[in-house]
Amino acid sequence: MPSVSLSPSLSLRFGIVSFKGHMTHVELTLGAPASGGGFVARGDDGRVYFVRHGLPGERVRAVVTEEHAKWARADAIEILEASGERVDPPCEFAGPGKCGGCDYQHASRSSQLALKTQLLQEQLRRIGKFDLDVKVEDVESPNQGLGTRTRLRFGVSPTGQLGMRRHGSHDLIPTPTCLLGVSPLQETMTKTSLWDESDDVLIIALPQSDSVEVRRVMFTEDEHDLIDEEGDSDLSDTDLQETHVGQMSFRVSASSFWQIHEQAPEILVQEVLQGLQLSAGDHVMDLYCGAGLFTKFIADRVGPFGSVIGIESSQSAVEDATRNLVEYPWTYIQHASVNKRSIAHASPLSTHAVLDPPRSGNDRSALLALNDLEHLRRIVSVSCDPATFARDLRILVDLGWEIVSLRAFDLFPMTEHLECTAVLGRSIAH
Repeated sequence: MPSVSLSPSLSLRFGIVSFKGHMTHVELTLGAPASGGGFVARGDDGRVYFVRHGLPGERVRAVVTEEHAKWARADAIEILEASGERVDPPCEFAGPGKCGGCDYQHASRSSQLALKTQLLQEQLRRIGKFDLDVKVEDVESPNQGLGTRTRLRFGVSPTGQLGMRRHGSHDLIPTPTCLLGVSPLQETMTKTSLWDESDDVLIIALPQSDSVEVRRVMFTEDEHDLIDEEGDSDLSDTDLQETHVGQMSFRVSASSFWQIHEQAPEILVQEVLQGLQLSAGDHVMDLYCGAGLFTKFIADRVGPFGSVIGIESSQSAVEDATRNLVEYPWTYIQHASVNKRSIAHASPLSTHAVLDPPRSGNDRSALLALNDLEHLRRIVSVSCDPATFARDLRILVDLGWEIVSLRAFDLFPMTEHLECTAVLGRSIAH
């Protein structure tokens, strides 16, 4: 098979230019996937290389983008021997030196699932010391995972153009649209040619919502640290979007966490309810409860003779959850960080718990406090980070809990990210 050139480019400010100056080039044979969207290779110099834009088994010519004594990062700019799983990226902005939002656009859907499965199993084995045969499951969509994301974040150039950031950089790449976005997001991007210059623009279109929310957010080193500036949108009339999950309706603020994939809420609600195995009168803690997605379905299951306590640190999410649960007076949303103290203030009679933390995982003191609840018999853990997921599972198992089931879903197509769920029960010995 002839070699494939990937047209390398790097951005300077808001433009794309060819590689300039002295750049180190290496030829490498790629191996297993690594965190960060790259693949591991061993160079002739003895260093370990983490190479993006390749696939396992490929022989590539790569340009080094970051160097250290024992390891380096690189971008594959020419495929000398291509994998049979390589496909043409559907997006023109994907590739070396371009938008850093996607990791696997050049891989077939089946190989994306295989790569994520390999990454998940490696994290479970290396960090959690678990040898589990779990596979990342596909989520059916009409366009191979495209058009499923309900929330997109862009930078804005001094000339008013939308842009995504290059991988590992703050430099903006002009990207007037994003194929991952649901149709209303793409329509909003295309109908607005010039945007007011700001730090970042967040565009949100939840399923069944009749509006598209556009918010200005301050760019910080931590991409999860969003600082909203009120009144920025002339494309929607309200800060709240209404969406439906099954028969339940929710109103969600732009600054509150909500699952990004359009099918994620229904998939994860089903997993949580199946894992909890609730009965009327049960008492449940929903930790990191967000806008009340799981809380509302749980409250409906346990009924007025049960109780549900949600703990959430985001003020906007607490307000959303309180509003969404007004018809369930046997629920209470506590505005607090999830830790030993907040769990101690919650119900000591809790029989079940749901954990859905950010990528940093669960607070260790919170896991220890949960273990001390003598009536607790079932935990369902939801996570978008395999590493902290594996770490927290190991803590719980060492405390005497047993893994009843574990599943993973590809709710972040074209990227290395995935969503994991685990059901844990008290061991008989405990």
